[in-house]
Amino acid sequence: MQELSQLHAIFDRTQGYIHRFMSLIQPIIDAAQDEHTRLYYHHILEEEEQREDRLKELIPYLQSLSAEKAEQLSDRELSRLLSDINLERFGLHNFREHLELALYEFRDEETRLDLDGMRATTHEDYLRVKDIMASLSERFSDVSHPALTDHDEGHDIHAVDHLKASAALPKGVASVIKHETSPAPAKKGLTVGSLKGK
Repeated sequence: MQELSQLHAIFDRTQGYIHRFMSLIQPIIDAAQDEHTRLYYHHILEEEEQREDRLKELIPYLQSLSAEKAEQLSDRELSRLLSDINLERFGLHNFREHLELALYEFRDEETRLDLDGMRATTHEDYLRVKDIMASLSERFSDVSHPALTDHDEGHDIHAVDHLKASAALPKGVASVIKHETSPAPAKKGLTVGSLKGK
């Protein structure tokens, strides 16, 4: 199943991005002059560490699924797989926002271009995972399959050029910017809880 190999490549890439990102923000935590800055970046670091732990289980599982095995997944197994993928789709959404926020912290051009490149690729990966999930959802044996919640509702990635916007602000402004782009509660759709219960 081609979708699974694509998911494997996406999650393998994002795992590498997480390592790069964590190595950038750890020094900020270590050198923080105030508790707010330290807690702000420590919270982001912990979220990405949790994602990394989940990916350490999901990536080998995806790799172990041959095309034949994938075609033979029961509805229950497929539901569990979709639950795991959906959690990582939301993780990609949050990671993209973490990268956007970090652009407001870093001033050197090389780091900023690296962060912006990871942000753009992560956004493309998020959209691709969304498409793959829609395709996999159609494989349920019953005709009705859950609708996918769009975590980007009300947030157009192209509405703001974060590389340019962050360049105009002084260093450290991320420490006082509220994380306003968190997804609003969405209509009932494909959630971790709804899938695990199947």
